[in-house]
Amino acid sequence: MNRIAITGASSGLGAALARQAAQRGRSLFLCARDIGPLLSLAQELRETGATVEVASVDVSDKAAVSHWCDALWHDGPLDLLILNAGLFAGRSEDGRRETPAISANVIATNLLGATLPALKAAERMSIAGRGHIVFISSLAAFGPLADAPSYSASKAGVTAFARALREDLAESGVAVSVVHPGHIATPQTARHVGALPGLMTADAAAACIWATIAKKRAEIAFPRHLRLGQWLLSVLPWRLQARINRPLRFVVKDD
Repeated sequence: MNRIAITGASSGLGAALARQAAQRGRSLFLCARDIGPLLSLAQELRETGATVEVASVDVSDKAAVSHWCDALWHDGPLDLLILNAGLFAGRSEDGRRETPAISANVIATNLLGATLPALKAAERMSIAGRGHIVFISSLAAFGPLADAPSYSASKAGVTAFARALREDLAESGVAVSVVHPGHIATPQTARHVGALPGLMTADAAAACIWATIAKKRAEIAFPRHLRLGQWLLSVLPWRLQARINRPLRFVVKDD
């Protein structure tokens, strides 16, 4: 596994994944909308002996994604694609629900931003008969957040798409994994005003994900106790679920 691409790699979980991947002999291809932090990260990672290429890419832009994906395969097949790019938004500090424009942006980035590069990769990897596509979803895919409905819907869509793609590629030699983390200490949770049960560091979350990748596990959800709690909650009437969830309601600081 020498040629690795990661979307949304400029900070948070994406940067942690890149740092743990960087080693001599590996080629990393990192993209994000904000190129500044990405350039600083690339300089840091090159000190490990890894080859690092960066690109400013808006993953909701079909043309930009297509161009980036074509460039990835220019010098050889890609071994691993980690689809990590995402946006978080929800109820504002003054209590207003997210606007239609914000909702559309979240869904375009989180869902289309995963499906577009995944389809490009699937096409090329299936021809080669090898490769691994990893989707970073969220526990919100299983337990929708009343204060972040579009984020929840986008992550549920990512999980459904990943599962469908996995079945489609089952005989191709291409592995598909989907990861469902809980709260991670990143710029996303820094904007989250409210309880953050099970909060973990980006490094710890990245380590869990790399263990999943190494074993080519189909799915993982963590922390496990939160996933168990979601499952138990799901069998209750929705009004009782809402009552239990009330202490976990939150607002999101303006970006």
